This record gives sequence, C-alpha cells and structure tokens, in this order.
Amino acid sequence: MTKALADQIIEVAHRFSEPEYARAGGGNASYKRDGILYIKPSGTSLKTLQAEDLVPLRIETLMEALHSDQTSGDPVQIAAAKARVGVDDGRRPSVEILFHALLEEPLVLHLHPLTINALTCNEKAQELTEEIFGDDAVLVEYANPGIPLAREVEKAREAYTARTGKKPPRLTLLRNHGVIAAGHTAEEIMTILDDATTRVRSAINANPAPADSTRRSADETRRVNEMIQIAAPLLRGLLGVDGALAVVTSNASDLVRSETKLGKPMVTDGPLIPDQIVYAGSLPCVVEPKYAPLDEQVRKAVAAYQKTYGRNPVIVVLPRKIVFAVGVDHRAAKNALDVFTDALRVAREAERLGAVRVMNDTERTFIENWEAESYRAKVGAARAQGRMQSKVVMITGAAQGFGLGIAQGLAAQGAHVVLADIKYELAAAEAKHLLDLHGPGAALAVHLDVADEASQKEALTEVLAQYGGVDLFISNAGIARAGSVPQARLQDFDIVTAVNYRGYYLGVRTIAPILAAQHEVRPDLLFDIIDINSKSGLEGSKRNFAYAGSKFAAIGLTQSFALELIESGIKVNSICPGNYLDGPLWSDPDQGLFVQYLRAGKVPGASSVQEVRAFYEAKVPMMRGCQPEDVVRAVLYLVEQQYETGQALPVTGGQVMIN
Repeated sequence: MTKALADQIIEVAHRFSEPEYARAGGGNASYKRDGILYIKPSGTSLKTLQAEDLVPLRIETLMEALHSDQTSGDPVQIAAAKARVGVDDGRRPSVEILFHALLEEPLVLHLHPLTINALTCNEKAQELTEEIFGDDAVLVEYANPGIPLAREVEKAREAYTARTGKKPPRLTLLRNHGVIAAGHTAEEIMTILDDATTRVRSAINANPAPADSTRRSADETRRVNEMIQIAAPLLRGLLGVDGALAVVTSNASDLVRSETKLGKPMVTDGPLIPDQIVYAGSLPCVVEPKYAPLDEQVRKAVAAYQKTYGRNPVIVVLPRKIVFAVGVDHRAAKNALDVFTDALRVAREAERLGAVRVMNDTERTFIENWEAESYRAKVGAARAQGRMQSKVVMITGAAQGFGLGIAQGLAAQGAHVVLADIKYELAAAEAKHLLDLHGPGAALAVHLDVADEASQKEALTEVLAQYGGVDLFISNAGIARAGSVPQARLQDFDIVTAVNYRGYYLGVRTIAPILAAQHEVRPDLLFDIIDINSKSGLEGSKRNFAYAGSKFAAIGLTQSFALELIESGIKVNSICPGNYLDGPLWSDPDQGLFVQYLRAGKVPGASSVQEVRAFYEAKVPMMRGCQPEDVVRAVLYLVEQQYETGQALPVTGGQVMIN
C-alpha cells in the first residue's frame, strides 16, 4: 500500500534534516492534494516536522498572487492570508509558498545543502550546472525571496522547455540559495538529492584540495586558550542585551584557521545565502592582528562595526585563529557559529570548482530589512524562560547529590548549567538528560578534580569555549570521612581538607578573574560565587571533625573572599544545608554517612542504617532531611539579592539557627 503524501513528505523532511542539508529553521517541505498546498511553517525545523504542523493553503489563490501586479504591503503574506484553509492559528507559512505552489509535482523539498551550494555559490554556476548535470537540472539566477524568486523559477523552467522541448527537470538549483527537489514519491526525491550530492562531490574531489593548516603546537593551543579567556567574557559584556550578558561560543578548528587559495584568511567577503544573514549576520566583525593588547583590539573592532553598520555583530573573527559567535543564549550562538562555519566550508569548496560568489550589497540589504526573515529568525530564536534565563552556571561536584539537584533546578529556570565533576561519565550522562529535557546548549559536562589547579583551569577553558563566561559559580564538591579523633586516618583528614577547603579556594581563584572581567565591561551587573557548605560549618559535628573543620574554614574563606571580591562586582556567599538524607553522601551503601556513623558508633544504641536515619530526622524541627529544591530556592534568593555578601545562609529546617 502506497504511503500517504503527508507521510512521505515528513519522511524526506526528516531524512534531509541533517546539517549537511539544513540548519536551524532553514529548509522547507510541502505536498499538494486536491488543490491544497500543505507547507511547513516558517522558523520550524525539518527534523521535528510532523504532518499536523503543515499549514494548508489554496493553490489557485497562490497562483493568482504569483501573476498579480500587487506591490503594496507584503504580497506573499497577503496571498497566504487569502489562501488559508480553515482557522488562522497564528502559524505563518514559509516565505517560499509560491514556488512550492508553482511546481506540478505533489512533493517538494527545498534545502540549503553544503556540497551542492559549492556550485550555486559560484561565479561559474551556469557553466558548472551544464557540465555536471546537463539537462538534469535547471539553474535559477539569484532573486529576492518571495514573488521575485518564484517568478525566476517559473521563467527558468519555461526557458528550459523552450530550449529543449522537454518538461522541466525535477531538480532546480537556486543561485546563492540552495536546491529544490520535486517528485511523486519520497523515494524519487531521495534519489534526486543523493544523486545530485554525489555528482557535485565528485566534481569537487576532482580538483586539488587546499593544504590544511598544520597541527597546532602546544604554544599555539595555549595562545588560543588565552584569546578565549580575554575575548569571550569581553564580548559577553559588549554585546549583551536587555540587561544581561550574551552567550559566546567559539570555534578554532582547522577550517577556521585555513586560508583561501590566494593565501587570505578564511573569512568571506559577504554572505553566501539568505540563511547566513538571518542567523549569523551579513558580515563578521574582524579583529585584525595588531600590537595592541587583545582586549583593546576587540573593543575597537566592535565599536567600529557598530558605527559602520548600526548594529551589533553576531560573528567576531580573529583571522587564522578563532571565530566567536554571539547570541541571547547558547542555541542562538551555536546556530550562528554553525551557519558561519558552513559558509566557510562552502566557500572553500567553491574555490575548488571555480570562484566563490557572495551576495552583493543590494541582495543582502533586502534580506536584512525583510520582515518575513526577521520573523523567521525570531521564531527560531525562542529561548527558555525562567528566573535564571540564559545565565551560565558552573557547579562543581554536580554528577550527583545536591550538585545534580541544583543543576536540574537551575536548568528548569532557564540557566545553562555546567556539571563539573571528577566522575565525568556520570556527569555526562546527567548532562545528556538535561539536554534532552531542555534542548541544545542547556547543559555541559566537564571533567574536574577540584583539588588540582591544572584541572580547574582546563575545565574553565572548556566552559569559556562553549559559553564565553560564567554568571554564577557554585562550589559544591565535597566529601566526608567520619571517625573519632584517635581512630581517624591522616590521609582521610587530608583528602577532606583538599576537596572541601583547597578545592573551594582553587575554584574561586580560577573563576574570579573571569567574573571580574565581565563586571569591568558591565559595571551595572554583579556576579556570584556560592559555596554549598553545611550545617556542620555552623556547629561542630561529633566524630566528623575533618568535615566540620573544613566547612568552618570554608565559611572563613567566604567572608574573606566577600570583602575582597565585591570590589570586582562579585558577591560571595555560603549556603549551609541540613542533611540530604536521600543523597549519596548519606545513603551510599558502602561509604555513605549512615554506614560510616553506624560503624563509628556515633548514634548510641543504633544497630541499623534505618535507626541512624530516624535519629537524624528526629533532630530536625520540620522532621525531614533537606532536599535539593530547598537549596535551589536559597541559590535563587542569593543571586537575586543585590545587597547580600559574605553570608552563611542556613537551610536546615530549623535544626541550626543563626544566633
């Protein structure tokens, strides 16, 4: 039994939704049945498209608009409104509804494939089309999206028929745009696109590839990392909007570092396709290498860009070194970075076929000012909402326990959370769960041994490369080794001190310069360091002196850090939770405190873990242990409180109260 057309178009949309063929909300899909065009809404993804998402439009009405002489307003959207079948639910159909309606085949897929765009974004596009495809494809010269492009498609198809006496082919190449494949079945469209990709790839591979950049030396890697540490927090502040810092992500791959065949850095002199303008901006801000300090170079380059173009850059390039992309959140920044590096790849491969063609000033200006594309960008850029919207939060010891609970709670409030833990595999698995729940960019796992200075620096470098900086650093990693004074081992005392005390110090020492740099460029904003301490930092703990001592000492660090770092716009506070009786610190069957306390005889008369637990629950006036959500509320309070630093906030259910 033949699949329904709706199922077939969804099948090919999903099949060609990978970055090789479409990015962000790019690409389009439609099918026709009984005089109705069903088409993808603007700004939505081919990857997640479902049949019920498609917007129904009357083809006859659309064809009238294609051949009308209306010039007022936006003719495409006016036509879409008139052609709409059923109730308008606010979903806007693609801006390219007209050429979808024009083509007679029932299934139409429109893509921006990287390999094929090495041909369409080429000065020799016409010659290459004839050479590679013969009569199997028609090339449409560049035209503005909407009615102009649809009319150019119609014109090119009519010219093809007049020249060959045959019906137009089912593969249409759009100069500086992409490709259209039309057919009667999903299999037919897949065959057309796979064959086209193979043909162009073979033509590219028949020409010598440019020499790759040599492998970076350790010194070059260190220099790139220094660039990230200097430039990324600065760009977060310079290009933030709405009272918040931007998110900045980066790429220092061989592609970014490579050169054109003329020996110029891979930057591109303009956009290659409309999607690049929508998601990455028409032109990057280029920071030319000079003898001035890098922060001064970046400031001057950004200011010059803003003066010249009247807007903020989305892409900032240090030629032959690194590319930064800026967004309101990580998803937007990563989309911009991917779209820009896609353009670099297309440009590089276009040079192997001939010479890259970029969109001229008139072409790009139309896209920059076209409301329909602004709408598409807006829909595609919708971001998570919440009290921590788009803030970057780095949490040590976040693979389990309070750290994981805090990460989960803050991610639910719109934060980008970094799960930093010595148990990297566990942290990575939990980060994946958060990504599945909250979407791309919501979480990152990094390996971190808090007691090791080099590990602290390496972890922060990863965070800066992904997010550009940090808004809130939470020092949560901690361990406990219970025992009486005569029986406790020195190595247990040392490891507790190394993790709980030294680890807190090293984390603050590593992160503070980044937070200070952000405050320097945005003095209106304060940043936060929070130590997840313990009620044992407020009162002694029998047969648990190493843990309590480290926590008392950490509060001393908090108060001292607070006095110094507020000068750099950094608030430093501690949260002192009660016992998380359900967490691994207490409940681990081998090393948990229930087991340790039972062995150490800390609870008189207790003969089981259950009796130890009951003993500690009875100590709390609210008759329960502390939960991660209790700590998350305290974190949110301290971040939002603009007149609080150097404090140790109890979250103990009344078990420990401030005197």
